[in-house]
Amino acid sequence: MIEPLPLWTYREHPQVVPMRDALTPDKIHTLRANRLSAIHLSLPLSPQAALETWHQWLQEGILLPDPLPAFYAYSQTFYPSGSHRSHLRRIGIIAGIPADAPILPHESILPERATGIQHLLEQFPIQAAPVHLLVEEAAWEAILPLLKDYLVCPLFSYSSSDGVMHQWVPIHHQGHQTQIRKALAKGKFYIADGHHRWAGVKQSKVPFLLSYLTPLQDTALVIAPFHRLVRTVESPLRGMEEFFAFRPSVAKVPLSQEIRGLRHAIGIISPERKTYTARLRPCFWHLLAEAPLAYWLHQWVLAPLQAPVEYMPDAASVAEAALLGEGWAFILPEVDIRYVKQAAITGQPLPPKTTYFFPKVVSGMVFYYAGDSRFGVSTA
Repeated sequence: MIEPLPLWTYREHPQVVPMRDALTPDKIHTLRANRLSAIHLSLPLSPQAALETWHQWLQEGILLPDPLPAFYAYSQTFYPSGSHRSHLRRIGIIAGIPADAPILPHESILPERATGIQHLLEQFPIQAAPVHLLVEEAAWEAILPLLKDYLVCPLFSYSSSDGVMHQWVPIHHQGHQTQIRKALAKGKFYIADGHHRWAGVKQSKVPFLLSYLTPLQDTALVIAPFHRLVRTVESPLRGMEEFFAFRPSVAKVPLSQEIRGLRHAIGIISPERKTYTARLRPCFWHLLAEAPLAYWLHQWVLAPLQAPVEYMPDAASVAEAALLGEGWAFILPEVDIRYVKQAAITGQPLPPKTTYFFPKVVSGMVFYYAGDSRFGVSTA
């Protein structure tokens, strides 16, 4: 099922960039000022601009092709936010998965986002960031020592601004590639992060999805929530009273920390700078066996409001926006991995942007180009 791909890398120092969800407009502007930044291929101004960048970089030798199709061993070393635990290290494989493979999503997508990716790929078939997939496969332990051996001497190391150390190295050895293929041949694939890129690739008919595979049972799997900023002057509280009990927030800690110490609670900040905790009434607790709190908030409150919603992984940012009078902030609790698997298996996806898997991969470690590298004519 998984395959090594003909990949490209930076010749020297990778100019990798964060994923789209972690970028602000100011950060995007700064990155685009660097003509060698991977953002010119991962989030281009247009397909034509990406094509021109690609040819310019090949002409200047900025990028080099791998000598053989490759897997990549890839690790992310980090400290969990708000935790006293020692550092964690997530180890996985960058590989190709057939675009029509039975990959199981757990979230709904925003159609316009997926369509934009599809149109880009149809005109310039390049993938600059792998989609993070979780693999339910006991045989993973059989290849973990191999991956660790490769990562003893990584080809590249990069420390991102969020404190994560990224390291990656190619695996060209055919015997080792066969070992990896066999170990993961029968595993189920669940999307952790990258639903829109997966949908765009699938709709574009590019043959392979650039993927980052890690085990579903990984202890280094950290799932944070996406918080919501609802841009409306209409109060959502009346529609919530049936389901939640409200209390003014009086804690001397950030609202995100306060709800972490409560059972089944959401933090709310109004445009008038009032702060609440909304605690799910006990008679509804049984519903959490079916779906997380974010799902029920969407069903009961946000969908009926039909107001514009912005999704932010940083609780401080969404709180600041509400305090500036830009809308209602909803600070959500973390999401358990069981909801991800349950939604994927049942085919009942969670609302868009329910989960934020940390740390994110970065764009520009490798590039998978499904076209003619000399002329830019797609062979997909």
